[in-house]
Amino acid sequence: MTAFLTSDLDRTLIYSQASAGPAFATAEPVCVETYRDAPLSYMSPASHAGLASLAASGSLVPTTTRTPEQYRRVRLPGAAGDGFRSPHAPRPYAFAICSNGGEILVEDAPDPRWQEHILGLLAALPASLEQITAELERRLAPEWGPRLRLVPGLFAYVVSETRIPADAVEQWRTYCEPRGWIVSQQGRKLYTIPEPVTKSRAAREVRRRLVEAGVIEEGATWLAAGDGALDADLLGAADRAIRPRHGELEENAFTLPHLTLTTSSGIAAGTEIVDWFAAAGTPAPEADSIKELR
Repeated sequence: MTAFLTSDLDRTLIYSQASAGPAFATAEPVCVETYRDAPLSYMSPASHAGLASLAASGSLVPTTTRTPEQYRRVRLPGAAGDGFRSPHAPRPYAFAICSNGGEILVEDAPDPRWQEHILGLLAALPASLEQITAELERRLAPEWGPRLRLVPGLFAYVVSETRIPADAVEQWRTYCEPRGWIVSQQGRKLYTIPEPVTKSRAAREVRRRLVEAGVIEEGATWLAAGDGALDADLLGAADRAIRPRHGELEENAFTLPHLTLTTSSGIAAGTEIVDWFAAAGTPAPEADSIKELR
């Protein structure tokens, strides 16, 4: 039975040179993203080839906090036009989850039904994006070198020159939580996202559509991977999950009964994650399946 696969991208499957770690020097990395004519994100050759094989099933769904525009910069192996893609395989990446679940892309186009659904949920929150943004701007200290960014209609994030102090982040979290917003700090980025905008919510919808389309069966195993606090709900919703030994979840010692941890960090962890997806998504022999059911 084909498994349903959902994976975060940055620092899970793809890595900047800075986040790749010491293995970058010997990994002979494959560039999968350029920005302003400069290479930005990489995969190891093994994970690049392995992901291409996984994508052929049509059930692998990139699941990222990136906006659609940022996601489209990434050339994942197995995508249309990529040399790894088999011409006889189902179209891979027919779905992608962007903006932390606020957007579902269908054949690379935003899905209006999902947009309408999310806007309805956000309208019921105690505080609007405009109110949250105004308060956030008031709290940003100039010495942090903050640059406020908006994902229109969905959420705000700050990119700072230095990591925003923990006490300031905690004070901001205390303000936001009663108003229906969650706060996540990832390095020099600080995200403020409405509670209904989650990767797991969007993943459940994509899973339903893949079942409806006959790509996966109703009881297909859900596998997930991610490294940040915004991935925690995705990992918790899946049947089995994996995270690397780095990132926000590692800092918080995040664990679950069904969660596997990689043995390595950096770009080598990305290879482990792809290998884990391939092994965990392989159907067990029928006799073993019957034994497990008993």
